[in-house]
Amino acid sequence: MEHKLKDGRIIELRDVKVSDAILLLDFFELVNTETENLMREPEEYTFSVNDERKFIRRVIQSTHEHLIVAVLDGEIIGTIGIRNRNLRRVEHRVALGMSVLKKFNNLGLGTMMLNRIIEDAKGARKLKMELEVRADNLSAIHLYEKFGFKLEGTITNGFYVNNKFVDLLFMGKWL
Repeated sequence: MEHKLKDGRIIELRDVKVSDAILLLDFFELVNTETENLMREPEEYTFSVNDERKFIRRVIQSTHEHLIVAVLDGEIIGTIGIRNRNLRRVEHRVALGMSVLKKFNNLGLGTMMLNRIIEDAKGARKLKMELEVRADNLSAIHLYEKFGFKLEGTITNGFYVNNKFVDLLFMGKWL
């Protein structure tokens, strides 16, 4: 489905496909060097093309994972996904992960992706969405709060980056 960024450019927001493997590798290689807000250091993203294809196939076949990509001019510019465990006591919850290339920040992409993934989670009959975010990532926190995510706790010193500890906020939203 096509969407318009705030600057007028048209993007496609769609489910991931196996044919996206190389594009996803390129995206994660770049996004991991642009930000310190993600879990991995740039050199820790070591997936091969075959690994990425296996991952995508698993996501496509899963009832517990979903991954959406934002595409502009044949390039992946953002991803958003949910995952949970196949355990009855927690299957109502999903963990959210989102990444956007820096040059596409503040163009409405995060809002578009969150709208889509929330609808997909509701369609999968999930009841709660959860995430972890760096306590100093104020723009992300603001976006999540705009969507009704609430602070549920703090993971003290949850991140270690650039030789210092950073707290993580644990946020949740009932769907």
